[in-house]
Amino acid sequence: MKTEIESKNLLKRYGIATSEPVLARNAREAAELARSVEAPMAMKIVSSDIVHKAAVGGVRLNVGSEDAARVFEEIMAACRKARPEAGLEGVLLEKMAGGNLEVFIGARVDREYGAVVMFGLGGANVEQGPPPAVALAPLTETLAEELVGSALGGELAKRLSPSARQTLKAYLMAVAGADGMLLRERLGELDINPIIVDGASCLAVDAVAEELPAERAERVLGDGQIEQAVARRRARLHGLGALFSPGSIAFVGASTARNKLGYRSIRNLLDFGFRGSIYPIHPSAPEICGLPAYKSILEVPEPVDRAYVAVAAAQVPEVLADCARKGVKVAQVLTAGFSEWSGGEGRNGGALEGEIKKVLAGTDMRMVGPNCIGTFSAASRIAMGAPRYCPSEPGGITFISQSGTFAGDVVRRAQVLNVPVGQVLSCGNCSDLDLVDYLLFCEDDPATTLTAFYIESLRDPGLFFRAAERARKPVVILKGGTTEQGLTAASSHTAALATDRTLWNAALRQAGILQVDNIDELMDALLIHSAHGTLKGNRLGIFGSGGGVSVTSADAAARAGMVVPPLQADTGRALQRFGVPGTSVANPIDIPVWGLRDGDRFIVGEIIDLLKRDANIDSVVVYVEMGSIMDFADTEQDGLRELEGICDSVMTASRESPKVSLALRSTGDKVQDDFVRDQRVRLLEHGIAVFASTARAVRAHAKLWTLSRRAV
Repeated sequence: MKTEIESKNLLKRYGIATSEPVLARNAREAAELARSVEAPMAMKIVSSDIVHKAAVGGVRLNVGSEDAARVFEEIMAACRKARPEAGLEGVLLEKMAGGNLEVFIGARVDREYGAVVMFGLGGANVEQGPPPAVALAPLTETLAEELVGSALGGELAKRLSPSARQTLKAYLMAVAGADGMLLRERLGELDINPIIVDGASCLAVDAVAEELPAERAERVLGDGQIEQAVARRRARLHGLGALFSPGSIAFVGASTARNKLGYRSIRNLLDFGFRGSIYPIHPSAPEICGLPAYKSILEVPEPVDRAYVAVAAAQVPEVLADCARKGVKVAQVLTAGFSEWSGGEGRNGGALEGEIKKVLAGTDMRMVGPNCIGTFSAASRIAMGAPRYCPSEPGGITFISQSGTFAGDVVRRAQVLNVPVGQVLSCGNCSDLDLVDYLLFCEDDPATTLTAFYIESLRDPGLFFRAAERARKPVVILKGGTTEQGLTAASSHTAALATDRTLWNAALRQAGILQVDNIDELMDALLIHSAHGTLKGNRLGIFGSGGGVSVTSADAAARAGMVVPPLQADTGRALQRFGVPGTSVANPIDIPVWGLRDGDRFIVGEIIDLLKRDANIDSVVVYVEMGSIMDFADTEQDGLRELEGICDSVMTASRESPKVSLALRSTGDKVQDDFVRDQRVRLLEHGIAVFASTARAVRAHAKLWTLSRRAV
């Protein structure tokens, strides 16, 4: 660890103003030096072995010149008692700095996230105050500005002059910009605390820097290193077109038993109409599902692009070696019993994965899995599960899942909801291809317009998030295992504050990734992106029948970070003609059921168009109380016709932006729920997303706004 003097010399080389302490090595020197230092003084221990000086009695403030010798002895005695093994060089003396705000800058090279930087309130507030703003390095000027604004918003911002704000931004760039010390020096950790802000002045009065451990050197990812790492990954993926578009598939571990995976998978490929050749591999069967079977993949007379492997775990390395010799581009190992399994013979699972990696080393073949359930491709007609539950039309969404259950769930839900999911991959343990590889593949894949993930563990989060930040296509993550895990040995404030969750959330924000908490939220996000693409802002117009629903919808918007603004005066005047008793034409708009008609026609589309023309509105949520409509109908069929008329009226609205979503609020009976499902399919073709509640619709708009900000 560098001493404070060494650390401050480093800061000064990068343009960060520091206080100018003097070093006393004994009490006599302290008394002599105190005469040249303006009182009151700060006195601090100097030791490369002590990080938290105050905690061991190594700091005294507001010391008078006449007390310097006595305080020197007291500091030395306190530090010897608390840390007898520490080397003590002496005590620093410096003038106390005054100001109206104390902040800190911390930086470290994390084992998983690489170079990260933090900014927030400093001094005694560094761990007790509000959490700091965090970002992955290298910073841009814009990101540095966002860090300052995020950490010092509200009342704190009033204590920061424009010039001080610019200086702090410059300090952040000096620490973690592309040419900053974190990326140019061998720094493992840096604490600058506090930086005292006094008007336009920003003075670093204490700093501690630690050398970069050799094992973390490769985690320093500057722009050049990121590009090189991404290029190395992409070089491994040249045959990955066979992932979703193979010309042929071999199934190693095929079965003649109809209730076995090795039979059902082949049957599903045939029934879904796979557009290629299928080769069952079985030690003795002459044919399976009417297809000739082969004892080994090496006996297949034609080239094989892709292989499914479903044999006992111990046989997988040998089978993969045969696949590589055959020239297979992508092998997907469905077999479980590797590193994911902790019981019984699973103790050998990790060793088996090691054997797999040895087989793959030096080959061009890539492997998906092990421990996964398969692949879905609408374009190539590769089924995941029963074909009757698979979407039949190609779509632009690709879903990569470490959970086989969620992979199959998304396929089935996409078919029901008509969400254009075109490709789904169950990727299991990611022993070879990992989530960084899949991110890069989807970014380069012309069939993918949005990439979604279910993630339980991420092998290289630093590279994943930096690659995602540079991606053009939106990314959605459903994350499992989001509990907090702090660092067990925190050597400084920076280490103590850089928890897994803090870094994860910061990386999400920086990369513009949307994270959702459950499968329903995931499908809502995919649905609204499919309908609307992007939003230009977070200002929401809400319209429907039911004052309570409009109020709770506005509450949901506020919680989700959306705004329900006042309408322009012209819009308000135009809406007055739709007024009936019980009407509110302020945003949110509440018009009773009986006010939705003008003679024989519904006027919902006209009201939507007024909202679309309002410059204060970025998107619109319309809600319909289906039970109320049914109550005003003589029969159930009459009610359904009324509801369909309302949906038709919604579709008459202009297709120009702002975008519109419709919440069909069912009472939960089968007739109404079936109607919602049918209308969701019908209206999506017209660019209208249909949700089962206003709250879900509002939250979906907030999700789309998160995805849109990377493109706005």
